[in-house]
Amino acid sequence: MITDEVIKEIYKTYDKPHKHREELQLEYFIDLLGDFHKIRMIDDDELIVENLEEFNPFRRFLIRGLHGIIEFDRYVAFIFQGHILFFGKEEPTLQVHMRPEKKKRSLWDSIFGGNDEE
Repeated sequence: MITDEVIKEIYKTYDKPHKHREELQLEYFIDLLGDFHKIRMIDDDELIVENLEEFNPFRRFLIRGLHGIIEFDRYVAFIFQGHILFFGKEEPTLQVHMRPEKKKRSLWDSIFGGNDEE
């Protein structure tokens, strides 16, 4: 089960884009998800999820924006700075987790220690 704590840890661990494209193992994950998700690579710099509607904002994304990919028992997570796409491995589901916006601390909070967040 992917809990909120697991998601927080994913964002913390994958806080920067990948350094080497080979680290992502894109070909492996595209093949792994191929039974339920039609993911196609274009010009080695963009991925298209062809079974999503044309105007879906998660249909196309640049590979350079990927921070990492993690395989779970039932999902494969494509991690970006502001969201995570969870592709189902056993069914054609796609779940999106949007990263909550960090609240800015006011001068008052900084001085007196209020509004502490992780």
